[in-house]
Amino acid sequence: MSILLPMVILVISAACLAAGFLPRMPRFLRKAGCIMLSCLLLEGVAFNLNAISTKDLTPIALPVENAVTVVEEAPGERTYLSAVTPSGQKIAPVYHTTVTFENLAVDTQTVLLAFTGDNVIMNVEIYIQDAAYSVGYAPANTVKVAPGSKEHHSAAAILDSNGEMTGLQIVFTTADPEAKLTGVTLNEPIAWQFSLLRYGVFCLPLLLIAAIVHYKWYLVVLDRKSSAHRLAYALTALACVLLVIWVQYLCTPFDTERFPYTRALEYPFEKTAYAYRTFAHAVMFDSLARVQTQVAHAPDAALAAMEDPYDPTERIAQGVEYMFDYAYYNGNYYTYFGLMPVLVFYAPFYAVTGYLPSYTTAALFFALLSVLAAFLCLWEAARRFVKRPGLVMLCLCGAALTLGSNVLMLQSCADRYHLSIQSMQVFFFLTLYAALRACREKTRGRRTLWFFLSGVSTVLLVWSRATGALAGAAFVAPLFIGVALNKKEKLFDRVRDAVSFLLPVTLGAAVIMLYNLARFDSPFEFGQKYQLTTESIAYNSFNLRSIWQAIYYFFLDGLQMTPQFPYLTVADHFVNRTGNFFYGVCNAGAFTMPLTLGIFLLPMVKNKRYRGKLACYGCSVMMTVVIAVSGFIVAGVAQRYVCDILPVLCLIGALCLLDVTALEIEDKRAALQSIAAIACVLTLAVGLAMTFSNYRCFISEYSPDKYLHLFNLFTIA
Repeated sequence: MSILLPMVILVISAACLAAGFLPRMPRFLRKAGCIMLSCLLLEGVAFNLNAISTKDLTPIALPVENAVTVVEEAPGERTYLSAVTPSGQKIAPVYHTTVTFENLAVDTQTVLLAFTGDNVIMNVEIYIQDAAYSVGYAPANTVKVAPGSKEHHSAAAILDSNGEMTGLQIVFTTADPEAKLTGVTLNEPIAWQFSLLRYGVFCLPLLLIAAIVHYKWYLVVLDRKSSAHRLAYALTALACVLLVIWVQYLCTPFDTERFPYTRALEYPFEKTAYAYRTFAHAVMFDSLARVQTQVAHAPDAALAAMEDPYDPTERIAQGVEYMFDYAYYNGNYYTYFGLMPVLVFYAPFYAVTGYLPSYTTAALFFALLSVLAAFLCLWEAARRFVKRPGLVMLCLCGAALTLGSNVLMLQSCADRYHLSIQSMQVFFFLTLYAALRACREKTRGRRTLWFFLSGVSTVLLVWSRATGALAGAAFVAPLFIGVALNKKEKLFDRVRDAVSFLLPVTLGAAVIMLYNLARFDSPFEFGQKYQLTTESIAYNSFNLRSIWQAIYYFFLDGLQMTPQFPYLTVADHFVNRTGNFFYGVCNAGAFTMPLTLGIFLLPMVKNKRYRGKLACYGCSVMMTVVIAVSGFIVAGVAQRYVCDILPVLCLIGALCLLDVTALEIEDKRAALQSIAAIACVLTLAVGLAMTFSNYRCFISEYSPDKYLHLFNLFTIA
């Protein structure tokens, strides 16, 4: 099969190349044939150089029983959070294994290692002793294996020795005491492998670029009445939907019983709510079903007797059992997460199935909604603010807006924290879409309806995550003010528009305030102040240093490149600002998404068609700084917090790129579109990489086989 596929591709590409020379056939076929042949050469030769160079080797098996094996038990890795988190107090031991082969005398080029143990990804380090390193052992290579996997329990690696190798050392560390090295084979020929997936990843985008350039689609101005243009935009959205489905496939383990976040929950709970404390949204559903505001689990009496129950070190010192990251107030537990995912998805899902959904299922639902909402929002925003946008640029910006908002990362990290952010992003885009749609409607009934829907979506946005409401308000407020002050409209019509928006907002705000009042005796308290988390929030206060620190971590904090899949890694930080104020999780600033850099084109944006455009853009960008500073003060640094500002920054960046590239001068337009297209493509690449490179990386945990397959395919040796 591996030979048949490249032969078929070779025949097809040769036929395309030959057809390109025929007078009545499209000349594009010639370019397509060249691209397909070039990618075939890349796949068959460049990615298989190790297979070609090692095909004549003769394998030499090393009996593992002849090696010296040393297993050392060591305490699990402790971090700066170990002192303040319950999980950090019970760290399982790890087992450091060193397997050493001595008195060897063989020229080596490769090594094949085989293991047994749990199906968990394990890093293995290989050291050698040879003519260049005759006394000690020098690092030679590293491999990843999943010992319990049928396909990835073994790994081959290049192991070039300088002259004869006299010693070989295999080192691996794992929490599995049963993990063992079961086989070592030197000079094992590396198998030649043709991957249709890898071939398609390189070939299909190049074919698309070639078609855009050849047929000059980049000069096509969007015609919203054209069914072909609408179809092109819809197909781009469909491509993003397929990516969401692919990520869901990667996040689906073979055995869901091992991973609670991936399986549906029976309700009523067989266990207490305390046992389900990590399933915060299921606990919220339980509270609603009981018509209560508090969690149906009584706190430990010792918690109320503490001098400061919000001091994490005092809780641990006294051995108090508590529900981590819940709000504790007046002797009860409360959830401080947004309630909207429960109302929008959990309740309907339970009504239909009789089960509560898993976090991965809920994440799939909101990821699909995010794609739809983002594309609708950009379509409507471009319709209002951009004159004669390019069709290709609009499609690219739609895809970049979706992936640049980290939709796939949030989906792959599905848990109580990320689900609330997903819900926020959905209703952020829908709020803007409804408001923009209302502003362009001429029919009074429809205009009133869309303003009403925008108001409803605003309420849902607030109840998802308040930071998203700030970003949405910054964009919508100038629109709303512009409508209210438009003297071309009758006063009655303006009042009706205002009432249709403000009525649901006012009623929703009243319900939210009553809900907060019932829980925390304050209409403006959402529960963050009473969190039982890694710090005492009461000590978090503003100072001038917070501004510069927040700007760096939320905007400028960069990524690191690596030759290993997924090529980009996030930075790990620990910043102790004051007392017990802890920061530290992997992070990547918003400007790592190149699409967001489009905001620096604001001075070039034309403002003739709609004078409130720059007000929407400017207010939104300034609000992201407010969100970053407040988020830094309250919560610190984490990759997920940046997702609060990514949607609005990506949207404004996309609109600026569309505006600047919609110039009438074709020669400048082509150059500008090339730069803008590169920014969009890089954003897509970073968004895909962040699906795998994050501080959770649930994919590698849930599906080590699938992860290692991608790792081995795309890692540059």
